[in-house]
Amino acid sequence: MMTRKTLSILFLTVFLPAQAVFAERAAITVQKPGLEKRTFLDCYEKVLIHYPALKKKYEQLEQVKAEKNLALADLFPRIQGVASMTTTDDPVGVFGDLLRQKAFTTQDFDLNRINSPRHRTNYHFGIEGEMLLFDSFNTISKIRSARRLVKAADLEEDFTEMEASLVTLESYLAILLAKELFDITASLKNVIDQDLKQAEDLKEKGMILGADFYAAKVASAGIERELNRSRAMLKTSHMFMNILMGEDPRLAWDAVGKIPGSAQDKGELQSWIAQAYQQRKDLVAMDSLIDAERIEVLRQKTSFLPKIYGFGDLDADSHDLRSSGKNFTVGFKGSIDLFDPTYPGRTQKSKHRYEELKADRQALRDEIAKQLIGELASYETVTMDYPVLTQAYQDAKQASDQTAKLYQEGRKSIADLLEMRRVYLETASGLQQLLFSLELEHAKLLFLSGQLNEDGLHQVNQRLKG
Repeated sequence: MMTRKTLSILFLTVFLPAQAVFAERAAITVQKPGLEKRTFLDCYEKVLIHYPALKKKYEQLEQVKAEKNLALADLFPRIQGVASMTTTDDPVGVFGDLLRQKAFTTQDFDLNRINSPRHRTNYHFGIEGEMLLFDSFNTISKIRSARRLVKAADLEEDFTEMEASLVTLESYLAILLAKELFDITASLKNVIDQDLKQAEDLKEKGMILGADFYAAKVASAGIERELNRSRAMLKTSHMFMNILMGEDPRLAWDAVGKIPGSAQDKGELQSWIAQAYQQRKDLVAMDSLIDAERIEVLRQKTSFLPKIYGFGDLDADSHDLRSSGKNFTVGFKGSIDLFDPTYPGRTQKSKHRYEELKADRQALRDEIAKQLIGELASYETVTMDYPVLTQAYQDAKQASDQTAKLYQEGRKSIADLLEMRRVYLETASGLQQLLFSLELEHAKLLFLSGQLNEDGLHQVNQRLKG
């Protein structure tokens, strides 16, 4: 059965430090009662609404959709309404107006009236239409190319959403890391304060050396500085996420979850690269751009072929706006470029643009492979460090606990105890930062291989216990 003295020590070393940590963290984050809790997916949804780069992609997608509609419009007739008013005494003009108005009489055959007519006013109203009938598939090619551009823009939008998810995850993990570091440091600082208070009492009684006591105070100051850093990190990490979400940087909320304490399967390099070549949305978008430019090359090469249009108009001509003559015209017309000085330039420009896009695609593939190699190496490194640092953390905790017992027995100085507390804090903080790296580096592998999609994000959220 525990003695009263043992219970008192347990209360001082466990309950009071934990209570102090909770109160201090609340002072940093809480601005109003009922603090809102947010999961990673909650933050991600808000980031998607605000993310400026994604808004830009939305607008670019709408632009290429409008371009596609312009290409489709060439398949439909163009119809215009026309109106004009002319007054002339030109013999040919007056003669034509009389005929169009159906107002010509036998008196108008008089030579004097033909050669020197009175001025004549004509009010003309009409509807004119023209429609492309055949242009050697030029318009069809424009439509096919435009559809591929729409697909490319849509894929670029998806890739930007994936990019936003990685940015959100990194920021969210930073908040969880800051919370852990703050809790560890604040809890240890409270324990050290108890150690120093006890040591000061012993110093006053002459039971420990003053040099040891002041050396311990120096160590305590270093830990307090770490507490200040973790406090600032917790505050700024929330502010950074608020900016990503388009909210007031000072808005307070509580991040749900904890950084997982386990590594994930690192996989094989070739598997990551193969997945990237199949699923990277920006790479698939590049393929669509290349296909669109291939069609454009063919369209420019065949642009000299004939074009055939149908046309028609319905006219009404009046002298007094009360009566009018009505006429119509329908017909076909064709044209072919016998000599177009812009043809060589247009075809060469399109051809070289096509080759440029192919080079960009190869460069993107190479860059994806290089990034995956680098990220996989980083992930393998932190994966190998994980058991080493985990063991070091356990050893540091044991050393700290046993040094505390030895100090209570008078076999270790207060300076020795605080130095071991400092080592424990350094090791515990290092372990948390390594766990942060484990999660983030694996997420980067998913992103670079195109697998940080909706399913991947839900798995990440589940790992964070959101």
